[in-house]
Order: sequence, then structure tokens, then C-alpha cells
Amino acid sequence: MMKLSHESKLRLGVGIGAFVLIIGLVFGISRTLIHFDGPWDLDDVVSGLSGMDDVVDDDVLNDGGKYSAQPQQLSSATFDADEFRYLDFDINAASVDVKVVDGNKARVIERGRVAKGMDASKAATQNIAFVEDSTLKVSQFGSDDGKAIDRSVTVELPRRVAEHLKGVNAHVGSGDLQIAGVICDGFDLFLGAGDVEFTGSVTDALSAEVGSGDATFELYQAPAKSMDVSVGSGDVEITVPNSTGFTASLTVGSGDFESDFLPLGYDGETILNLEFDNGDKSATYRFKVGSGDMSFDPE
Repeated sequence: MMKLSHESKLRLGVGIGAFVLIIGLVFGISRTLIHFDGPWDLDDVVSGLSGMDDVVDDDVLNDGGKYSAQPQQLSSATFDADEFRYLDFDINAASVDVKVVDGNKARVIERGRVAKGMDASKAATQNIAFVEDSTLKVSQFGSDDGKAIDRSVTVELPRRVAEHLKGVNAHVGSGDLQIAGVICDGFDLFLGAGDVEFTGSVTDALSAEVGSGDATFELYQAPAKSMDVSVGSGDVEITVPNSTGFTASLTVGSGDFESDFLPLGYDGETILNLEFDNGDKSATYRFKVGSGDMSFDPE
């Protein structure tokens, strides 16, 4: 075994010390950069990289790139504004958005992310909309045929129809329905586990049965005849003009009912029947709450 001279030992020690010093500097600098909040913070760099949607799309990664990165129009059906005065929706596991537009034509447009190699028109839902007995009927069940995913439907209603509808009927399972700017005589809703938002006016009668879903009614004009709303384990929010005249009856199970129209003595406890009123007391309202939540307030 070769013996090292004193000079060689000295050089070896210096080399080892330098190596340890370099490793320490590298480690220290890396920790400083991680916690550094300067103009080139690593968090900003990471955030910038994560925002590069054009380079890497999260949805594409999630589905293995089997579908288009962006939604495409699958179909479009056009109807004359004079053909209908009622709307009927049958929705499950899909999204439907009703908008008011100018013009004389109503359009029902379906969009979705199309499977690679599939023609968009061939991925469209068949008979998604048609007119029957003065009613525009829209049915969308979130088809899982693999031709397209993330399907959504937009219903464009001419203003002169949207503001003079006789009635709206909606049966919503686990899907979503949004309606804005509509004025109708009657509104009838059955909601399972989905989400419904209505902004507009119901002039005569409103009926809503809500299971575990969420429903919001922002009414610029409240029903002048009747309102009957029940909720199981879901959540319902209703706002009406402060001047609305009604006589209301309320039944509450283990859930919660809140209203600025309630008498001061109401303590929110479980009740079998409570009556309260407002204004000229002309309309008849009924509210029933199971284990969910409901609010009924003035605007």
C-alpha cells in the first residue's frame, strides 16, 4: 500500500474541503431561490408554465387526447318565433343555457368536445329539439356514446317570444339549466340533483319540487295567483319584489327556512304549519322544507 507524503495529504484535504464547500453553496442557493420573493420568483415561473394552455391542455391530458381540446358546434336547429309559446325541457347530466336575443328566429345549438377522427355533425344528439303543440321541446341526456363529451346546449329565444311565454316546464335530473330574461305566465319545475337558475318574471303560478339539487329564482315579478315550492335535502333561494302580496303557509322538518317576510316571533324551529302574509294578501303561497334549506326574501 502506497504511503502519501505530507504534501499529498495536504492537497487531498484541500480538495475534499473544496468539494464539500461547493455542495453546501449549491444547496444553500437552491433553498434561497425557492423562498425568494423577488421579480423572478419561482412561483411565478411555475404559474406561467401551468398557464400555457396552448402547449398542454389539462382536459387533453385527462382523456388521453382522445377528444378535441376545445368544444365544437355539433348541431344547430332553427325555429320560427311564431311556432311556439311554451318551452319544455327534459335534461339529465347535461347543461342547458337559455338566452334572450334579438331577431325572429329561435336557435338550439349543441356543442361538445368531439372524439378524434369523428365528424362533428355525426356526434350530434338526434332530435334534440322540435316543436309540437305550440311547444318548443328540448331533450338532452348527456349522451355517453363516446362520440363527444362535455356536451352543452344553448337556446336562443327571440325577445318578442321570451317576454310573452305562456309557460315553461322543466324536468331536470342531474343536469344544469339556466334561464335569464324570460317572462312567462307559469313555471313548473321538477329538479333532482342538478342546478337550476331562473332570472325573470313568473306572472301567474310557480310550482317547484326540488330533491337534493339547488334552485335559484330571482323574480322581477312574483306570481299573482300561486306559488308552491318544496325542497327535500337541497337548497332553494327565492327573491321577489318587496311589494308582493300573498298569504303563505309554511311547513319545516329538520331543515331551515329564512325569510324577511316572517313575523318577528319566528324562531326557526321545526313547525307543522305557520301562516304569514304581505301586502294585499292576494296570492296563495305554500312552502315545504324537509332537511334542506330555503330562503324567501324581498329584493
